[in-house]
Amino acid sequence: MLERLQKIYQRLTAGGSTEEQAVQSGVWVTGINVGDRVLQLVKVVILARLLSPEAFGLLGIALLVVAALRQLSVLGFDAALVQHQNENVDEYLNTVWIMKMVRWLVIAAIAVASAPFIAQFFDEPQVAPLIMMIAIANLLLAIQNPAIVYFRKDLNFHKEFMYTMSGRVANLGTAVAIAVVYRSVWALVLGIVAMNLVKVSLSYLIHDYRPSVEFNMEYAKEMFDFGKWLLISGIFAFGLTQGDDAFVGWFFAAAALGYYQLGYRYSNAPATEVTQVINRVAFPALSKVQDSTQKLRRGVFRVLRLSMVVSLPMALGIVAVAPQFVIVAFGEEWRSMIPLMQVLAVWGAFRAVTKIPASVFKAVGRPEYDAYTLILKVAFIALTIYPAAERFGVVGVAYVIVAQGILVEPIRLYLMLNLIEARASELIQPILYPAAGSLVMFSVTIGADRYIFTSTGILELCGLIALGAMVYGVVMILIERTTTFEFIGLYRRIRQGI
Repeated sequence: MLERLQKIYQRLTAGGSTEEQAVQSGVWVTGINVGDRVLQLVKVVILARLLSPEAFGLLGIALLVVAALRQLSVLGFDAALVQHQNENVDEYLNTVWIMKMVRWLVIAAIAVASAPFIAQFFDEPQVAPLIMMIAIANLLLAIQNPAIVYFRKDLNFHKEFMYTMSGRVANLGTAVAIAVVYRSVWALVLGIVAMNLVKVSLSYLIHDYRPSVEFNMEYAKEMFDFGKWLLISGIFAFGLTQGDDAFVGWFFAAAALGYYQLGYRYSNAPATEVTQVINRVAFPALSKVQDSTQKLRRGVFRVLRLSMVVSLPMALGIVAVAPQFVIVAFGEEWRSMIPLMQVLAVWGAFRAVTKIPASVFKAVGRPEYDAYTLILKVAFIALTIYPAAERFGVVGVAYVIVAQGILVEPIRLYLMLNLIEARASELIQPILYPAAGSLVMFSVTIGADRYIFTSTGILELCGLIALGAMVYGVVMILIERTTTFEFIGLYRRIRQGI
């Protein structure tokens, strides 16, 4: 058994062509995302029984503030180095390291100084010390090894797996241990501290590069020319992904924010699990073939097919099993999260499709396209979120998030198709067939929940998930046998790549 595992590991780290490396990296990034989500789910399920929704909301406000400062000062240097055509970028790393240290010092100083005023704005006095501690804890990330960028640039995601998962395990163990003893929101904060300590330590253990105090203005300017559009995109992406959180925390209360944030996190699994794999692997892989439109186009459609086969059934499956999942995983106290999960799962499906253009825009050196469309999204949300919240409550905020996707995402797809010189009709097959299989699965699962699995429990939840997976698999196999669409064939291609 051990020998077989060693062989599998060797195959997953063997390298090869860019396509083979991309497939291997996809497996590792999938492992990172699945492992990360499992650890987070275990942590949240345990802590949801020990802490209140208000505690999660308080942490959400604190993280929101630090995330805002971080996003407003994003440098885009890591993305610039990944996109850089030179394989060796060591000469840039010292400049990156110094800039990141300065950035995190400024973020921490602003966060600590503004914490009392932010707590007053949200009318939550307990938030101020949480903001200060998280900002100080994030200073640890300022001194981590800048060479971790090679994990993505060289598609060495097995190293990032070790780096990321070790931090998450430390977070889980620390948070749960403190929550069991003290039943306090500080359990969540100290878990973050432990995670950052472990990640900084591992960044130097895994990579032998050692930074030094050396700054080169020319390198900084070169990277900023690329990163400035990521800065602009990041600001508006924050408004898109976190602005609704800030509004909910201000308009309603910390408890409502706790429901909303957890509902968003688990409803958007198709985007956070599937498209994170796509973005983290597709961006460096597509960057390597940016000079060949034919290879770029082929890679994009392969990624799109795989994404749709996995993400669309996940999205509709979440809508179907949300009532069972919330009660079983979190308890009756969290029932208000059910409609939020169901609405936001639709947005998760959109994100699974349209995160692909973002990778293409960066890979071909046109990140401004991402910035322009994000501006449209944020403008729409800013105009509609207040009246929607007044009319429909917290669920109204979720309606707005879905609506902006329906309106703006087709524009992003159009821009992507122009860059790769493809026709809109080529999108039909990768999306239509998985959508059809997902709708059949959704209908059967909803019917089974209503007429067969009539009670609520872990066995019923597992039964619904198993039934949905089986129905979807059968339908997609039938589609594969009667059309040219690949389903099992996609799995075979992936397996051949490793």
